[in-house]
Amino acid sequence: MNILIFSASTGGGHKRAAAALQDSFSRRNPDIHVEVVDGLRAIGEFYNKTVVSGYYFLVKNTPKIYGELYDIADQPTPLYKALMTSNASMSNRLLKIIEKHKPNVIIMCHPFITAMVSKLKGQGELKDVKAIALITDYDAHRTYVAPYIDAYVLAEPQMAPKLIEEYGVDESIIYPLGIPTFEKFNIPGAKEDICRREGLDPNKKTVLLMAGSFGVTAVLDFYEALAKAAPELQLIVITGRNGRLLEKLDETVDEIGARNRTKLLFFVNNVEDYMHVSDLIVTKPGGLTITESLACHLPMAIYSAFPGQEQYNVNFLLKQNAAISVDKETGAQEIAALLNNPEKLAEMRENCKRLARPNAAKDMYDLAMELSGHPVNKEKEETAE
Repeated sequence: MNILIFSASTGGGHKRAAAALQDSFSRRNPDIHVEVVDGLRAIGEFYNKTVVSGYYFLVKNTPKIYGELYDIADQPTPLYKALMTSNASMSNRLLKIIEKHKPNVIIMCHPFITAMVSKLKGQGELKDVKAIALITDYDAHRTYVAPYIDAYVLAEPQMAPKLIEEYGVDESIIYPLGIPTFEKFNIPGAKEDICRREGLDPNKKTVLLMAGSFGVTAVLDFYEALAKAAPELQLIVITGRNGRLLEKLDETVDEIGARNRTKLLFFVNNVEDYMHVSDLIVTKPGGLTITESLACHLPMAIYSAFPGQEQYNVNFLLKQNAAISVDKETGAQEIAALLNNPEKLAEMRENCKRLARPNAAKDMYDLAMELSGHPVNKEKEETAE
């Protein structure tokens, strides 16, 4: 049994979802072979650079234009048709990669790859291969939808009506299983043990600030304002791979005299530990960051959402009362007020718990096996456990 998972480098979420699936599938069944491939890069460096660099340029430099294009492409417009035609034209290059791995099931974590796999299936090239499209945000988009796909996995059940009513997807192939995360997000360690290991005070209210994969420096402003507005808070700041931001934050910590209540971090492999010990996370609303926060039952304060999928992610969270949206001017005061309202914070935490999908990766494994004709004997697995 071979499973091929296609990720992409347009943001960190596609890659993290793919890695979480590979980890879960491999641990659950060591006899299957699971391979993760960056589909855009594998097609060709020029194509990958065009897509990835173009995406980053639009989002960082012209977010309003990106948001408008995103909405236009969510309708059956010439732009949408051009995108689908352009992506489908790369399908033969993708076929070479698929033939190399000989998968029984393909899981696509990026819509452009879905268009390519769809064309190949329509041409009869992948007769015995099942295709699963994973939507890694909390709102659907038309580019994720294509003919001949065997299953669509959604982050939330509330996304299903849009696929059915607007995109014409058959309800029987829609599975609201959730976005997969690593198991460690779903199983919290003891708060006291984590705090002792990481040099944190378990008795202090703690806020986690994350810069996100775009290295947005707005986190610097939030940190300084919040540290001044709420001197009783313990602050954890993760800058990702943004070394310049780390340096600036390091200077700011000393300037405001907050070294004894601030933990600055570069790129880390144990972000789940910091989520589990925090009372609130200040972050951009990427699909995977949201999912990981929900898995940790961690309320969110969202900043700098760009138009398009991030704004739709925020809309979902606000509607579910799992997050607040803040800006640079008043964000620190809003966060401090929320942390001083234990009833409101507890309600948000319960909503995060309600929205969490801790079994998403396991359920996707069951789906992949069932579609490929290898249904899982769940009773046998439960007895073995």
